[in-house]
This record gives sequence, structure tokens and C-alpha cells, in this order.
Amino acid sequence: MKGILEFIKNEYLVLDGATGTFLQENGLETGMCPEQFVIDNPAVLEKLQDEYIKAGSKAVYSCTFGANRKKLASYGLEDKAYEMNKKLTEITAKVCKGRAYVGADVGVTGMFLEPLGELEFEEAVDIYKEQIRGLVDGGADFIALETMIDINETRAAIIAAKEICDLPVFATMTFDETGRTLTGTSPKAAAVILQAVGADAVGLNCSTGPKEMKPFVKVMKEVLNVPLIVKPNAGIPQLVDGKTIFDLNSDDFCTDMLDLVDIGADIVGGCCGTDPVYIGKLSKSLKGRKPKPIEEKAKSILASNFETKEIVKNGKLFVIGERINPTGKKDLKEAFKTNDISPALDFANEQKTAGADALDINVGVPGIDENEIMRKLIIELGARMSLPLCIDSSYPEVIENALRIYPGRALINSISAEKGKAENLLPVMKKYGAMAILLPIGEKGIPKTGEERIEIIRSLFDKGLEAGLKKEDFLIDGLAFAISSSESAASETFKVLRWCSENGFKTVLGISNSSFGLPQRRWINSSYLSAAMQNGLNGAIINPNEELLMNTALATAAVLGRDNDFSAYISSITEGQIAGRNEEPASIRDAVLLGKDAINIVKKEIEEKTPSEIIDKDVIPALNKVGDLFAEKKYFLPQLLASARTAKSIFDFLEPHILKSGADIKEKTKIVIATVKGDIHDIGKNLVGLMLKNHGFEVIDLGKDVDKEDIVKAVEDNGIELVGLSALMTTTAKEMEKTLVELKNRVPDCKVMIGGAVVTKDFADEIGADAYAKDAADAVGKAKDLV
Repeated sequence: MKGILEFIKNEYLVLDGATGTFLQENGLETGMCPEQFVIDNPAVLEKLQDEYIKAGSKAVYSCTFGANRKKLASYGLEDKAYEMNKKLTEITAKVCKGRAYVGADVGVTGMFLEPLGELEFEEAVDIYKEQIRGLVDGGADFIALETMIDINETRAAIIAAKEICDLPVFATMTFDETGRTLTGTSPKAAAVILQAVGADAVGLNCSTGPKEMKPFVKVMKEVLNVPLIVKPNAGIPQLVDGKTIFDLNSDDFCTDMLDLVDIGADIVGGCCGTDPVYIGKLSKSLKGRKPKPIEEKAKSILASNFETKEIVKNGKLFVIGERINPTGKKDLKEAFKTNDISPALDFANEQKTAGADALDINVGVPGIDENEIMRKLIIELGARMSLPLCIDSSYPEVIENALRIYPGRALINSISAEKGKAENLLPVMKKYGAMAILLPIGEKGIPKTGEERIEIIRSLFDKGLEAGLKKEDFLIDGLAFAISSSESAASETFKVLRWCSENGFKTVLGISNSSFGLPQRRWINSSYLSAAMQNGLNGAIINPNEELLMNTALATAAVLGRDNDFSAYISSITEGQIAGRNEEPASIRDAVLLGKDAINIVKKEIEEKTPSEIIDKDVIPALNKVGDLFAEKKYFLPQLLASARTAKSIFDFLEPHILKSGADIKEKTKIVIATVKGDIHDIGKNLVGLMLKNHGFEVIDLGKDVDKEDIVKAVEDNGIELVGLSALMTTTAKEMEKTLVELKNRVPDCKVMIGGAVVTKDFADEIGADAYAKDAADAVGKAKDLV
């Protein structure tokens, strides 16, 4: 068969549907390892995959979704990851031979990457490399990452695949009905990030039906230059009389899928609830239809873990905040020397509030481990900051290490024509999908004339083209010289800006250089910025807290017609962003809301307030507000955990003060949590446990696949008054009822809270649970209510 990417240019690629339910109907029992079951009973899977191919599937996924060493450890099979993946892929390859492509299925590790969890990025890469080696050796035609929930774990898997093989990599993430992954990534951000880091096809699967996916498919199609994958469930799952019912029959599923094809889906299939009948009807409906050629979107888009930011030719000025730079900042320099990044995090927050679009990150201080400080900062900002980052260092290895672990699409500041710079950084830029600022400085130093700079730009861009990069991947720095140094300093820079604008390049300048050596520099900076924008400037590296500069940028864009309906100008004025508001916490409540260190504030407050007053009047109301923001989708998992950690640090600090005062410390409420028998999914349960600990509960975590007898025994032995039960699979949700009945019979005073992807409020009421928690934040609130 021809290469799969070539196939997609001419035909819709129809994938398979669900596998797990079929295996359960044919011998896979609760608590068994699905992968081991298939190795022991290959004919079961072979029958299903043969039916999919006969129904019209042109690609079939191997049964290796959970075959990484972390997942296999649940069954004591972690040492067999390579051989199991190889064997399982061989089974599917045998069925597909000459008839369909072999998609090597790769899923999540079940752990959060730091700082949300303990899994380090490079460990994740190694885990996926081990699995993918087995998939490749087993005969895979392409690597298929699916049902991914964390953008950086997905990046780790893509990087792993690209570093050990040349097979195409498909990547799909799962979004809830609001259009976010569990860690807060939007569909648009996911599309930008995944195609930038090298995914050959990108899309979404699971969680919802095709109709619910429609708005997400639209926004992804707007930015993708690679094929778009859509693999939804057969609607929304419901538990009825202990059975899973999906609300879309095969005809309705097919109708909704054709709507997604019309929007631009190139690769289609089914997830939970679908079977060969669904796939057969979908395949038949696509007969004779050819996919539209993928339109090249020449957009310059950066992305954080959460959102995207586009640099638009005729849009408002793109502001890159310059403050995270130790040059001229003694306190920041000293903090970096002691491995303290908290002042940098403060600068990040205040620049975001002031209206920055991206943040320049420079940690260069003589004598420090720049790699380590940059790593710490990228990990923290990557998990919590909604603005994309601009990586700024004199050392190529520092830039590369930062790009590798950053869960977004970053900007490199910068690549010049000095010896070795382009040769070192252009391949790195391509590998990690970054954008970069091109700096027209060559071997002979800084060119004074615009013509000399333009020649260097041409040369650098030619090297970029050779590295596989495009015009929209670059911003050109026109070099802003001090106007006091030469009468032609500004005009030569503006000459470069005009040439770039006429030739399709976007531009950026460091504005503050223009006023060097002159008094009242802010007026010069402001006038220079306005004039530069009139000559085509698209972005500027400035201090967004400087109100005059921000006002000038907004007003100039409005005057030049670069602000449709004056929306940016009006909204910024209304929101007060350009006044340079500072997000430095002024109170304990603010610190909890922002997830920032509060101990210094608490030390002052404890002189005038009792510990109980601080907890009851400051911490608890702030945590309640955080919960509200999370429910409103204004906060996401990283912010939720950061606020919880701040609260826990306050509780820990106050405990000895309560003892000293002679007051009784309220004994922590104990709660037992467990994923019920037969279910090995625990990432949601682990998150609930972490949140409960941070809110003052003593958590006894029994793990996953826990028998009801073990749960009841833990309750009896520890005097527990509250239990939290989790289940992700519809087949194990009924185990909750058995466990609950046993608990109510033997410890009737114990309250039971349940949750999980397939669990609903109706199901909780049906089986007699005391509460249903829809997510981790809700679980904390319900737990407090119950006790």
C-alpha cells in the first residue's frame, strides 16, 4: 500500500471504532490486563479487526493503548512493555496485511507531568520510546496517540516517536463539552502546538459525540496545515440499569460525521459506543467523495498551554513583556543566584495583567546554573501562565532545553548571522516547532544602514528555508539604535521595517534602545513606537507597565485602522489593563487566588489576627472563590492546584501558632479513596486525593482495582466517616453499588461520595450514594458538606 500521508491527499482515511466493549463481550473479565488478554486470545481481536476492515476501515489501531510501562505496572508487567507492544502490533499487522494500515495505538501514562505531578518530562519521553520501539518492530505503519489529556505528555510522545523512527505520527486529544482538556488546553492551542512539534495529523477523539465536537473541529481547521482527525463517541454515554447506553444510533452518527467532514475532517472513525456497523455506514457514505486539498494557513501563532496569540500584520501591536531579565534588577539577580524564581513569577503575573501578549524570559546571571533556573521557570510558567513565552539566552543549549520541555509554541530571542548561531538554532527551532526573531547582526558586527541589514535578513531567511521553515515562522528585528547617536538612526531602522512589510515579513523592535542618552526617555520611546508602527512595525519588546507606551500602541493602532471597531483600545481602557495594574498579592486572599507564596503576609497578619480568623475569613473564602472560578472555566487544573498548595502552606504555618495559643487543633477528617474493583484508571482519583490533602483532609488512598472487602476493612480499622469511590469505565461503575451496599451494611454512619467519567448524579441517586462529585474541585466541596 502507498504511504498513508499520500493516501490521505486523495481519499478520506476511515479508521476503526471501539475495541474494549467487544473484548469484554468475548472473555475479557474485570481486572484483567486487556493487552495480555489479546496476546493470550489473539483470535478475538483478529475477528473484530477483520470486521472493521470489511466494513471499510482503511486503518486499524493495535490493542496497545495502555501498553506503556507505567500502565502495565498495575498488572506486574512493566518489564514486558517492549515485547508486548511488538507482539500486539504483529497481531494487527497480520490482519491488516495488504488491506489496511496499522495504526500503533499509544495512550496516557496515567501520571501527571511536573509540576502537577511527579513525572519528569524526560522520563515520559523514555517511557514512550520504549513502547514505540516495540510498535515499530511489530510492523506499525503510523503511530496513533489518542485520548491524550495533557498537551506536554502528548508532546513528549511525539518527540519520542520522532527521535527513534520516521513513521508518521497522528495525535488526538480529548476535550470536555466546554472545549478544554483536563489540564486546560483549548482545541486551537492544541492544534497549533502539536503540528508545530511535528505531528503529521492532529485532531480529537472520545469524551463527546460528533455534534458536540463541531465547534472544536472548526477552530482546529482554521489553524491546521496537516490533516484533521475526528474520532468521536456514539454520542454521550449514560448508565441505564447498569448498562452503558449511547444516545446516537449508527444512522445519526453517520449524519453528524458528514457535517464534520464538510467542515474539513480528513481522517474519521469512531470511539466508545461505535462498532463495525457504524464504521460501515460512515465508509459507505464517503464513497466517491474526495477530501479538499489542505489550505496553507500562513499564520504566525504562538501558544501557551492554554491559549494562542497571533501576530497579525494589520492588527494591534504584539507586546512582548521585557521585565523577566536580571539586567539592571539587583533583586532578581540575587534571587536567581539562590535558585529562587518567585520574583520572576511575580513579574510574569503583573505583565500579563498590564496587557502583554507574550513574555520574554532571560535568566542570564554570571556564575549561576542558567539551565537549571530556566528549567524551573519554564516548568512553572508553562503550567500556569496563559501567555506564550519568548526564550532569551546567549547559550543555544539553554534555549534548546527550554523549548524541549515548554508545553506550548514559544518564540526564540534571537537568531543572528554571527558564526554558528543560525547553524545551531535553526534545526532546534524546526524540531520543537518554535518561532524566532531574526537579528540582522553578522560577523562584521552591527550594520548601520538599512540595506546592510536587509542583506543579512535575506541570508538568514534562506538558511531558514533550507531548514524547512517558513516566512511566518519568523519575526524580523529591525534594530532600534539610539537616535542620539545618528540623525539617520531612526530612518535606517524604518527602512528595514518597510522592506519587511512589503515582502511579507512581520517585525519587532526593542523600543527602549531608541532613547538612550536622552532625558525624559519615555516621550522619545512613545514617539518612536508610534512612528515605527506607521512604518509597519508588528511587535515590540517593552515594559507593559509603562502606561504611556501601552496607550500609544493602542491609540496608534486605532488611528492606523489596525484595530477593528476600536475593540482592543476600548476593551483595554475599560478593563484598566493599560494602567499597569500589578497582580502582586496585597492580602492572604489574593495570594490564595493567585496561587502565590503567602507566608510573609501571614507573618504580618498573625500579629493582629488569630489563626482561626485567618483561616475562616481569608483562606476559606478564597478557596471557595477558586472553586467558583474553576466551575466557570476561568481557572483550570494548574491554577486550582497552585491555589490549593498555597492554602496548605498557610495551614502548615499556622499549626504551631494554634498550639502555642493553647487552642485545640481540629483533628483532620480522614477519608478513604479508591478506584473500585476491576478499574485501573486512577488519574482522576489521584487528583481528588491531592486536592483533599491540600484542603486539610487526611487521605488514605487505597489505589486502583480495590476489592470492596479491602475498602470496608480500611474504613473499620481507621474509624473513617467518609469514603470516595471512583470509576472511569461503564463496566466497573456497577462495582460501586456493590461496594456501597457493603459499606452501608457494616458501617452505616459512613458517608459515600462517588465520581468518575461515566458516573452521573442520577446514577449516584439510583445506588444510594450520599453525594456525586463531577470533578476534583466539586469533590472537595461535597466532602466538606458531608462532614
